[in-house]
Amino acid sequence: MKTMKRIVVLACVFCLMLSFAGCGKLEISREIATVNGRVVTKAEFMYYLENVKQQMIAESGTTDLEGFWDADIDGVKASEAAKNKALEEMLRVEMACVKAEEKGLAVSDEDIKYIRQTVKATDADQKAQVDALLDATGLSQNQLIDLLMKTTLASMYVSELSTADKEADPADLVPTEDEIQDAYKKEYVHVKHILISNTETPAEGVEPKDPEAYKAEQLKLAEDVLKKAKAGTNFDSLVKEYGEDPGMEQSPDGYTFTKGTMVAAFETASYELEVGQISDLVETEYGWHIIKKLALPTSGEEYDAAIAAVEQKLSGEKQQALTDKYNAVIDTYKPEMDIVIHQNVVDGIKVK
Repeated sequence: MKTMKRIVVLACVFCLMLSFAGCGKLEISREIATVNGRVVTKAEFMYYLENVKQQMIAESGTTDLEGFWDADIDGVKASEAAKNKALEEMLRVEMACVKAEEKGLAVSDEDIKYIRQTVKATDADQKAQVDALLDATGLSQNQLIDLLMKTTLASMYVSELSTADKEADPADLVPTEDEIQDAYKKEYVHVKHILISNTETPAEGVEPKDPEAYKAEQLKLAEDVLKKAKAGTNFDSLVKEYGEDPGMEQSPDGYTFTKGTMVAAFETASYELEVGQISDLVETEYGWHIIKKLALPTSGEEYDAAIAAVEQKLSGEKQQALTDKYNAVIDTYKPEMDIVIHQNVVDGIKVK
C-alpha cells in the first residue's frame, strides 16, 4: 500500500509538472474555501484545476485549443465546467481528510519523508520540474508538501472505505481474458490499402506536371486499379505495384487500429467493410484509398500492442467506476460539513 501511495503522489506531481512549464506566477495564499475550518488556498485550487484541464483536453482528443474553453459542454461553458470539477475534487480531498482524522488516520513519517524528498529534489531535471509546477500553481514548496500530504491522507481514507466495502474485490479491477478479447474484436479493425496519391512529388530536376492535370491522371489510375482489385487480382501484388503509402512497406501485414487513430474517411470506410470486402475509392487529403478489410490478427506485435491497449483501457474504466463509487460516498458528507466557498475568487480565475 505504501508503494502504491508513493506512485500516486509521483504521478500527481509529474503529470502536472510536464504540462505547466511557462505559466506565470499566481497568488500564493489567497483563501478560496474552508471545510470545517480547514483553509484551502487559491494556489491549491489551481493545482486541481490544472489537473482537470489536462484531463478534459485529453478526453476531447483535440490538439487545437483555440476557443476550447469557450465551447459549451452539456450547456455549461467548458471553462466553468473545469472550475466546477476542480472544486468538486478539492472538496472531496478536504472532506476525506476530515473523515480520516476522525478515524485517527495519519500520514506516516516514511511517507512524509518521501514527499519532502520529492518536492525538495536536488537533481537538476527534477528540481526544474518542481519549480515549474510551483510557478504554475502559485504554491510554495511547503504548501505543495502539505497538499501532497492531504491527497495521501485522502487516499488512505478511500482505502479504508474499500476495506470496509464487502462488495469490493480487487479482482474486479482486472479485466478478464473474455472481456479483453470481446473489446478487441468490437473496437479494432485490420486492413490493407492501396494509396494513389493526389499530389506529385517529382524527382530532382524533373519539371512537375500541372497539379490539376496530375490529379485527374491519378484519379483515372485509381479507378483502373480499383477495377483490378474488384476483379480478383491479388491485392498484395496491387499494393506492391501501385501503392504509394510508405507505411505499407513498414507494415506489410496491414494496419490494426481502433477508432480515433486514422483519417476520418479512411477509418469510417474500414469499419463499414466486411472481412474480405474491398471498398470503393475513399478520398482523403492524401489521395484515393482502396481498402481491403482482413481478419483481426491473433498473434504478433500489432496484436500484442492492441491487446495491451485494450487491457489498459478496460482497467482504467473499471478503476474510474470504483473512483466514482467512492466519490459518491464522500459527496454524501457535504450536508454535515461546514463548507464556505469564496465564489468571487473562483469567478476571478480565468481558464486558458
